Amino acid sequence: MNHLFYLLSDPMLIVESDESRWFIRDVNQAFSTFSGFKKSDLTQLDPSTIMSPLEADLSFTEVVNQLADDHAFSPALECKLVTKASTPAAVRVSCRKLQLGDQTMYVIICKDLREAKWIDEYIVHNKIMVSAIVNERYNIMTLKHYYAPVPQPASSYLNLSIIDLAADQERSKLGSIFEYAKNNRTAEAIDFQLKLGDHYYHTDAVIQPFYNGNRSFKNFVVILTNLLMNTQEEDPSYKLRMLMLSKNISVTSLAQSTLISLTTISKIRNGKIKKPQRLTAELIAGELGVRPESIWSSFKR
Repeated sequence: MNHLFYLLSDPMLIVESDESRWFIRDVNQAFSTFSGFKKSDLTQLDPSTIMSPLEADLSFTEVVNQLADDHAFSPALECKLVTKASTPAAVRVSCRKLQLGDQTMYVIICKDLREAKWIDEYIVHNKIMVSAIVNERYNIMTLKHYYAPVPQPASSYLNLSIIDLAADQERSKLGSIFEYAKNNRTAEAIDFQLKLGDHYYHTDAVIQPFYNGNRSFKNFVVILTNLLMNTQEEDPSYKLRMLMLSKNISVTSLAQSTLISLTTISKIRNGKIKKPQRLTAELIAGELGVRPESIWSSFKR
């Protein structure tokens, strides 16, 4: 069999019929990973036992014949694929006839729809701004705008790390949430600052991990439910609050470490003091590991 069959990332299987039943002749590694079944187990199965169309009145034979027909109105059908680790996964199935001498076989290609369906279900009950699929290295594989005030095309963010798009002081926190969601197999919510193009945004996000049938991690779906644009000259009190949050430093501990009064720290943090004295700014910034001008732009040299 062509070696490309084994290398392609889409789950694929080759089936054949002897008129009485269907047989799985071969599968690629992507199909084994996605389904969770070993190749040796799959080749003993009738494919109709693990794959069925949503249209219950269609038999497996009718599905294959319909999809393999070059003149078919629909080149793909939605099916349910049984996986070893979970409930059936929704897949979009297409098919190509493969003629080898007197043998007629069919290559069935599956497209995992679980992430798309999860996003669609989320949209039904919530307003979202952006959805993205992110791989294990946090690189953005797909991105879609909905109502987001983002002028850049979605394609400009593909293959970029979503961690690198976060504000510097937010990256560690964001990475930790991704790892927590992945390790605990739970959806997690987080708010953080995100830089898109030349603008910073405060965003609320939901991170949902997805897994293959063999229980290995597949990818994340990230939903941004809110995007509030900040100007480049951000409110210093907001910057200070975000820095303190990312460093897990309280008002009390910051006052103790800088020897600045608790009242003064609180007023600066709440924006009642817009521009503290230079020494005060240097002590606070130093304790947070940044330069004063990173918080108060008026101190720029």
